[in-house]
Order: sequence, then C-alpha cells, then structure tokens
Amino acid sequence: MTYIKVFFSALSSPSAPVVLFVCATVVVSVHRLFLHPLSHIPGPYLARITSLYLYTLCFLGIECHVLENWHRRHKASVLRIAPNAVSISDGAALHPIYIAGGGFSKSARYENFKVGGHDTIFSSRDTTYRDLRAKAVAPLFAMSRIRAAGCDAGIIRRCVDRFVERFEIEKADAKKITPEAAKIDIMGLVYKLMMDSVTGYLFGKPYGAFEEQPLSSAVARVPSSSRAKSSTMSALPFIFAIVEAGRFSLLPNWLFSTLNVMMDRLSPDREFHNSLDQVRDFATSVTHDADPEKDDTYQSRLLAAGIAESETVIQCMAVMFAGTDSTAVQLVTIMFHLVQNPQIHTRLKEELRQSCQDPAVDPQTLPYLRAVVKEGLRLGMANPARFSRTTPPGGFEINGIHIPGGTDVGLAPYTLHHNPELFPEPFEFHPERWLDEGKGATTHSERQSKEMERDLVPFSTGLRACIARNFATYELFVATKAIVESGVLEGAQTCTKTIELEEYFNVGIKDHRLEVQWQS
Repeated sequence: MTYIKVFFSALSSPSAPVVLFVCATVVVSVHRLFLHPLSHIPGPYLARITSLYLYTLCFLGIECHVLENWHRRHKASVLRIAPNAVSISDGAALHPIYIAGGGFSKSARYENFKVGGHDTIFSSRDTTYRDLRAKAVAPLFAMSRIRAAGCDAGIIRRCVDRFVERFEIEKADAKKITPEAAKIDIMGLVYKLMMDSVTGYLFGKPYGAFEEQPLSSAVARVPSSSRAKSSTMSALPFIFAIVEAGRFSLLPNWLFSTLNVMMDRLSPDREFHNSLDQVRDFATSVTHDADPEKDDTYQSRLLAAGIAESETVIQCMAVMFAGTDSTAVQLVTIMFHLVQNPQIHTRLKEELRQSCQDPAVDPQTLPYLRAVVKEGLRLGMANPARFSRTTPPGGFEINGIHIPGGTDVGLAPYTLHHNPELFPEPFEFHPERWLDEGKGATTHSERQSKEMERDLVPFSTGLRACIARNFATYELFVATKAIVESGVLEGAQTCTKTIELEEYFNVGIKDHRLEVQWQS
C-alpha cells in the first residue's frame, strides 16, 4: 500500500509529467531490450532502444561505415540497428530478400523518394505500378541497342568524345592560370558527360550540359585559382538536393514531408528552384514533342503505355537524376584511382593498345578493363546504404536466426563490398582481385570468386534492381576506355589521399567536387 500511495502522490505533484516520462522510457527500453521479438539479435544498446540512433547516423552521412564496424565488433552477420530494423552482412541473404519470388516488399522508406510528390519506377512500392512502366521502357536497355550507342557514331561515344575534348580544354586553361599547379574539377565534367549521355540516349535529345554557359552565382563560390566551367551545370542543384534529401530518408513519410515544407518556407533555396524549373522544362519539352506512334524513346514508350503526360514528365526527371548521379560517382572513382595508381593506368593502356588492332572489339570483353570497371563499381557504389525491405508475415531465417514478419531488413552494398574475407584490403583499388592471377588456384578461391560476383551489387539485385544498370555499366566501359586511350590523365596527381563519401542513400562525394592537378 505504501508504494501505491507514493506512486499516486507522485502523480499529483508538479513533477508528474517528468515522472511519467521517465517511467514510460524505462518500460519501453526494457521491453525493446529484453521482450521485443528482435531482442535475441545483437546490436548497439542505444540502437535497440530508439530509432533516433539510426536517424542520426543517416543524417550525418556516416551510417554505412558505422554499421559495418558494428557488424565486425559484434562478429554478427545479423545486426539489430533500430527497434524494428535489422542489417545483414551475409550475401547469402540476397537471394531470399531480393530475388526469390520477386523479393520482399520495399519498406516505407521508399515513400520519401517520390519526385514532386509522385511515385516513380524507382520509388514505387506497388509492383503493378512499377511493372507497367518498367516493361514499357525495358527494350531501351537491351545490350544490343546499348552497344550500338557506344560505337563511333552512337550517342554514348559522341558524348564521351565531347567530354575528352572539354577535359583537354579545361586542363589547358588551368595550366595558363596556375602553371605551377593546374587543377580541374573532374566531378563537374563527369556530371555533364552523364547528363548528356543518359538524356541523349533515352530521350533522343541531349540536355546540352556541355553547351551551357557558367552560372555566375555558382562560379563565385569557387576560388579563382581553380574555377571550372564544369562545376556549373544548371541541373546540379536539382541532383544535389535529391542526394542530400537522403539525410532524412529514414524518417516516417509524414515527418519527412513536413520537414521539406518547413525548410522550403523558412529558407527557400532559389538556386534549387531555378534548377528544378530548368530540369522540368527540359523534361516537359521532350515529352510534349514525343510521338508515341513514331518515336522509340523513353518518353514515347511511356506515353504509348497509357501513362499521362504529366506523370511522364516526372518519370523523365527521375531517370535524369538516377542516370547522372550514380554513374558520375562511379566514373570519378575509377578516374581517381587511375591517377593515384599509375601502374594500373599503364597496364590498362597497354591492354587497350593491343586491342585497338580490332576496331570492332567489345570493351566488355577486355579482361583488365573489365576488372578496373568492376573495382570502380565496388568502391563507387550508387547506393551504399541498405536496400530496405519488409519481411513477410511468417518472417524468414538466416544463419539460424529467425527474423519475424514486419521487420525492416536489408543488406548494404557498403558492407558487402568492404568485406575483408571476400575482398582483402577492401579499401584499396585492386583490379587484379577480379582476375585469375589475384585469386590463386584453390577450391576455396573458386567459391570465393562466386561469392565476390554475388556480393557485387552496385545497382541492387533482383526484379527491383536498377532498370538502367546495363546502360550505366556500358557507359563506364566506353568512357574509361576513351579516357585512358586519350592520355588526358597522364601526369596528373590527386589532390586528396582518398575520396570522402557522404553515405546517404544515394552516394555523394564531399562538397560535390574532386580535383586533380598537374604540377610543373
């Protein structure tokens, strides 16, 4: 009775709200730590109690490497990272989660990746919605068609040639300004290449990034000694806004939407809105001019499938982002490591020199080039964070651990790609690991080789994987080949020892710049 009197006395005191809050916190914490259906799965104590831990990691852009460290610290392939969320580091889980039977359903996180409030092929959780649109445009991503675009007269090759030409011009301009240490931002140039390539190929009309004039407001923020026209593409604020929205992508959709509205009202970003308008105007123009009966383009195929013109504009804007940002980061990763490792550049150039005797050779058949691109895909992930899914009602089991239904579960490419058991020295750029010479000749190495291929998931895997992954990969082959053959990187040095990634859902490079230099 005494305890009951004390309890009710506390409730009637001015401190009652504090007492109730503390009691509720203790009760919830005890339940989540010891009584929750996921209580048998190890993980950081704070993460098991509150989602704020994971939200904070996501906001800071450090989610991937922190969780990878926790996997190793707990020596656990299954890690609890939030009260109802699990991270898995064993590639054996890829098949049941993403492939078998079409894979598990996408989690609520994808609601936050709508464009202008509309679902896209990427963001939709409704498989019927996605399948109708994905099937309409799927023929555009057939390898025979993509290879044709990579030949001398094809749009991919024309854009790559334009890129090399602009690279030479900007390098020469930089040497005139600061001959002792000429610097250029390769990130900005690569963004232009990818934007013109994806729009030229899919829409039949390039965005025109290489022809744009510098934007004075953007140029003003860059030091005069290293100003580059390449950093001023009008679509960049639109792209960067989507990348940085990933900071909040784990929040419930209602809160994510509310924050977006509040931030836009309190601190409107004029540069972003101008960029959004230009991207929308371009997408509207190519959609309005499309003839579904005669054209064979992304927008015309969607219109022919019965998709409304207004939604087709949104789908075009979405693919402009997806086809530019991810492949730009991947190509820049390859270029950075070619500069930093001259012996790799030299070996690749020799392979390309020998292959040039056959002009019809498919770049994807060249062993060392293929190894370089794979290593670039491993380190330059389009999406380093978990591709989150929701387990079915019956749950599923991995490595003897049962994960109940309704759990947010997923594997992160960052964790898979940096697994030291499959990829020794995982943060180093070693193309040889993909060749026989880097694997040895044991039975174990044969199994390891298969697991390396299985766990290389730069574009996700299964039916909901990136529909443009064949196109993106082929772009990297064509661009890397042309860059090395042209010699534009010879004599260059990196300005940083490593590439600093911002580990949002869509990967970013810190400050959206990456410079290389030539010292006299």
